[in-house]
Amino acid sequence: MGGHPPGRYGIDPASSFFSPGGSPVLNRGDAVASYGYFMTSIAYILAAAAFFAAFLFALSARRQAQRADALARSLENAEVEHAADLEARATSRLEKEREQWESERRRRIDEVAKREREIAKRQAEVTKRRDQLEERAAALDGRAEELAENSRALDLRISKTAEREKRLAQSEDMLRRKLEEVAGLSSDDARNRLLAEVSAEIEGEVSRLVGKAEKAARAEIDERITNLALNALSRVRGSVVGEGTIAVVRLPSDEMKGRIIGREGRNIRSIENATGVDLLIDDTPGAIVLSSWDPLRRAVAVKAVENLVEDGRIHPARIEEVVEKTRREVDDIARERGESLCYELGVSGFSARLVLLLGKLDFITEGGQTLLDRARSVAWIAGAIADELRISGDRLRRAGLLHEIARAEEDGRPGHSAVLSADLVQRLGESAEVSQAIRTLAQAPDAPRTPDGLILATARRMAISRPGARKENLQRHMDRLSDVEEIARRSEGVTDAVVVRAGREMRVHVRAADVSDETTTLLARRLAREVEEKIDYPGQIRILVIRETRAITYAV
Repeated sequence: MGGHPPGRYGIDPASSFFSPGGSPVLNRGDAVASYGYFMTSIAYILAAAAFFAAFLFALSARRQAQRADALARSLENAEVEHAADLEARATSRLEKEREQWESERRRRIDEVAKREREIAKRQAEVTKRRDQLEERAAALDGRAEELAENSRALDLRISKTAEREKRLAQSEDMLRRKLEEVAGLSSDDARNRLLAEVSAEIEGEVSRLVGKAEKAARAEIDERITNLALNALSRVRGSVVGEGTIAVVRLPSDEMKGRIIGREGRNIRSIENATGVDLLIDDTPGAIVLSSWDPLRRAVAVKAVENLVEDGRIHPARIEEVVEKTRREVDDIARERGESLCYELGVSGFSARLVLLLGKLDFITEGGQTLLDRARSVAWIAGAIADELRISGDRLRRAGLLHEIARAEEDGRPGHSAVLSADLVQRLGESAEVSQAIRTLAQAPDAPRTPDGLILATARRMAISRPGARKENLQRHMDRLSDVEEIARRSEGVTDAVVVRAGREMRVHVRAADVSDETTTLLARRLAREVEEKIDYPGQIRILVIRETRAITYAV
């Protein structure tokens, strides 16, 4: 033991394991001890390995549990988000459905309100119609009572006549006997003489009764005709005197007046020169007045000013452009006025050509009154008379509107305007009754007429002769201004001539190529002399000859 240390397991490597020759030598006890120690080490190792495996398994299980928790939380979050999304969608859908329901509810409420208004309107119409029927029934009752009274009076007269005839018969017998006794006349001679005397007496009495009844009937007819005419005239809207020469244009604000006047008045002068009307701007809030004796110029000026105010660009070049464009749209203005009148009178079914011609009547004057105003009055009066007589008022209103429609045609065909108008409306789709009623206006006053023709002729006479309908002084003034303009237009080189300032000034536009600057003065003097010689006018007329040269080009 002193030479080599023992081995790891208590075995001496030199003496116990190996022999001197190098072969292992192991005794039994040492081998058993070494085996037991080896197995114990193996057991420890296996236990450590089992513990380590259990630790790894626990760690893996913990990680799996954490992953499961994270997955569960993510699933829960996804479910929460999905639920929130579903809730938002459901809320949005409910909101849309609620809005649709509210819209449907409001629409139905509006429909109910509209139907209630219609029902109320119909109830008012029914009430009005019932009142009219009651009035007519009361009138019929009064008429029935009057007829009953007349019948009773007639029965009384018949009874008195019978009594008188009886007395006359008795007197006849008495006279016959006396005559036979005194005069010795025969029965036939006495009867003839008595009958002659009685017949003369009865004829006189009958003549007095017939005259009295005829006088009462004429008085009643005159009273009914007077009431009928008064009722018809009371429904006609009379025009104001100023409506014949002025028109009012509404402005959005008083600031627009300054823009219409322009710097140093250049815009207002441009409007007056381009349209031939006078612009009257005063302190009236939100309005300006356009004055002209020519209804066509006045209508063009009103439409042009309204377009300028709406557009907002107001300067001389733009003014001339808008006025020229408006002149080309005169048919549109006439069509609007014709449609407005048809709507006012409650008539429909006219062709587009008739509506246009009807509007053009507003540009033609006679007796200080436009033909459109006259047609309106005739239609109102004829319809009112027809309603009072319980016949078709619509047919007579149409005839009243169209009885001078041919005067709006530009072909200038000769003939009576009523005959031409009747032919025209029949060609454009109106009924034969309307055409025939218009045609009767061309007949002599004592010629036989249909009821429609008689009512239409009466309505036209009432419309023309009613107080304020014809303005002869205004018509003479308009004719005088037209004659003054015609004198200027006949001169060579004159393109246009307009009278403004209520006839106190005439503006004459000439072509620069035909009239020189020196000739303008001579032209003005010649026109002044010609106006003095041919026209009778109060005061004085200022004649202004305008010659201007314009050069226009475009940069491309």
